[in-house]
Amino acid sequence: MSKSSHPIVECASKLNHIARENPRSTLLAAIGCGLAIGYLVRTLLPRAPASRTARLLADMSHRLHAIAAPVRREAEHLVESGKDAVKNGAAHLHDLHLGRGLQKLGQRIKGLFS
Repeated sequence: MSKSSHPIVECASKLNHIARENPRSTLLAAIGCGLAIGYLVRTLLPRAPASRTARLLADMSHRLHAIAAPVRREAEHLVESGKDAVKNGAAHLHDLHLGRGLQKLGQRIKGLFS
């Protein structure tokens, strides 16, 4: 087997000839291939773990949420209880007919001074 008949040697000599005839195209193709390979390698590599600060902040957020959730539920319960108490109080005042009682009291006071 002669050295020139080997397929790899023939391919290399053809590429060398093309590169010498079109240096700009060869340079752009090499840059494009390099960028594509770099992007592929970066995509396939596993992600680095989050920084210590990010892990601590995430842990603090999770713990605060765990603490705040029962407090929030209790606050919502208290709001509902307060709303119901005000509604019931207003209904009770309406049932007492305070307006009529105050009118009678006002008439009595006027009667005292007239």
